[in-house]
Amino acid sequence: MNSLRMLVCGGLAAFSLTACAPAATDAPPAQSGQPQGTAQLKPEYDASGKLQKLEYDRNKDGKVDTWGYMDGARVVRVDVDENGDGTVDRWEYHRSDAAAAGAPAGDVAGAGVDKTVERVERATKFDGTVSRREYFENGALTKIEEDTDGNGTVDKWETYTDGTLAVMALDTQGRGTPDRRLVYRPDGSMDHIEADPPSPSAATADKHPASTPTIRP
Repeated sequence: MNSLRMLVCGGLAAFSLTACAPAATDAPPAQSGQPQGTAQLKPEYDASGKLQKLEYDRNKDGKVDTWGYMDGARVVRVDVDENGDGTVDRWEYHRSDAAAAGAPAGDVAGAGVDKTVERVERATKFDGTVSRREYFENGALTKIEEDTDGNGTVDKWETYTDGTLAVMALDTQGRGTPDRRLVYRPDGSMDHIEADPPSPSAATADKHPASTPTIRP
């Protein structure tokens, strides 16, 4: 995936360069000798001088909209205000084992694919409440869980194989578990739809047998 971490790392690289040649808009260096960043990118350090946080103005509108939580040069989490209302709408979490395994801090695969991302959470209604979670393995999307109606319960599940949607499961009855499944072929086309039988009470009332119908296109 094209990670928001790339923005922070890009900013970090620019930050390192400007540290060597401060511009007129740069804040003066602190007594500790740590660079103090620019109007667009501002770092925070702990008492030992280790980088802890980066505040970044991605769109250069004068307001911070991206916060990178750091462990030195390694990105731990990135928070983003995507619509500029002052509330975080996206949280991106990164593996802690990448650096320990010897991977470089900017470990990316291919065209901007970040292998260190393990989970992205989104507030799809821009209300600060997480309603969608995306899970990744080595940069590839593996599954998504989403609360589409905002009642606090997941009602949509997507499973991915090699980055392609394989199964979409839906809870159409509000029971907290899937009752319909849309199964896709590796080329992305629809293969078939599976639907759970009605609840026992409904099946008794309708005199329907308990079976799981399969509908193919």
